[in-house]
Amino acid sequence: MKFAIESISKNSGRLGQLRIKDGGPEFKTPLLLQTTKGGSIPWLSADVFETHVSRKPQVLHFTLSTMEQMTEALTHWHSGGGRGLSDYVGLPGHLNILLLRDPCETTPSGGNDRDILPLFTRRGKESLSSERYMEIVASFKPDMYEGLCDADTNLESAKKRIQKSVDRTEKFMHYIYEHRGKVNSTLLAPIVGGYNTFARTQSIKHAREQPAGSYGGYIFEGFHTNGLSASTLDTSELLPIVEHCVKQLEEDKPRILPGAYTPLTILELIQQGIDVFDTSYAYCASLNFKALTFSFVQDAVEHVPFLDITDEAIKEDFTPPLSNCSCLTCQKHTRAYLHHLYKTNELLGPILLMVHNLYHYMAFFEKIRESVAKDTLPQLTELVRNQNGKTQVDYSIAANTKVISKATMEKGFAAAAV
Repeated sequence: MKFAIESISKNSGRLGQLRIKDGGPEFKTPLLLQTTKGGSIPWLSADVFETHVSRKPQVLHFTLSTMEQMTEALTHWHSGGGRGLSDYVGLPGHLNILLLRDPCETTPSGGNDRDILPLFTRRGKESLSSERYMEIVASFKPDMYEGLCDADTNLESAKKRIQKSVDRTEKFMHYIYEHRGKVNSTLLAPIVGGYNTFARTQSIKHAREQPAGSYGGYIFEGFHTNGLSASTLDTSELLPIVEHCVKQLEEDKPRILPGAYTPLTILELIQQGIDVFDTSYAYCASLNFKALTFSFVQDAVEHVPFLDITDEAIKEDFTPPLSNCSCLTCQKHTRAYLHHLYKTNELLGPILLMVHNLYHYMAFFEKIRESVAKDTLPQLTELVRNQNGKTQVDYSIAANTKVISKATMEKGFAAAAV
């Protein structure tokens, strides 16, 4: 993997070029990974994604917690001449990264042991040792993979729990570093330590003590327990820790921060020097019946963070979900129709929402890269912060979601398990 910095600005973060495989496509950073569940982009077929969301190669974000059951099948796939993990899931031409946890769902706490990491899968809790993890990675053959780490920490974690996460991660990674040569994939060094600067420094020191070429980048874990918890983080607590960590890292390696962070938080993290994020926020919005409608371009139209398609007020609103959006959903359908699909529990509802939310979020990242290149990210941040005449609008999906019964959600969005 090769990573080159094009420009660095104190106010706007950094612009880079990431080439994951020799001869493969080059990606501009800040980069958006395409989050999947069970190897598929939720609710979307490969044809729909590649025709109506993105015609360019993407980096697919696979999670072991939703794909662990494929290990044996992938072993046979590769031994039989299968060309790669992305080909196996029906998305050839795209590169991929394998992480441990699903950023779209809350990861249960507990179940930690000295030599074993709990992996919460569709079949229940599995015990994952360093040896077993490397066997699975060898079966998957991803383009990049995350080092095994204890990320069971958040803002409320006690100092003792944080220190255990660092110590256990170091023990896991000692084995990973020793045996990484058996896997022809780029390793990402995990940085853990909760919200404790000393613990984060200890984790960074352990990674940087490894021989040159041991890993290709960094991945920050342990700030939240995934799911909507990432969208409610207090940036006054998060950003100082990220800044502390970034100052200790070399510039020629990408920095990845998975999770459903809000658009405003992502902009602030980019200013701190984070390079890679994922689309779990767009998925969580779709799952909770929200169409993303925040503005990231200067125009005269007032915007709000979301359109709530459960709102009875839009049942006779025959305007597009977002007037200036070029996605299939906004070009062909109306707010009233999306509300009708929700009321009748039609599967087309989440499909159209996901098409729009991914399209909008990817356009947002195009604007981010343009702003970083022009050193105007602070202006974009202010625009995103102030929507519809309000200062510091709330982008938290959890805070803006009506109480909907679990049965209704499962019935309406039955394809979420795809």
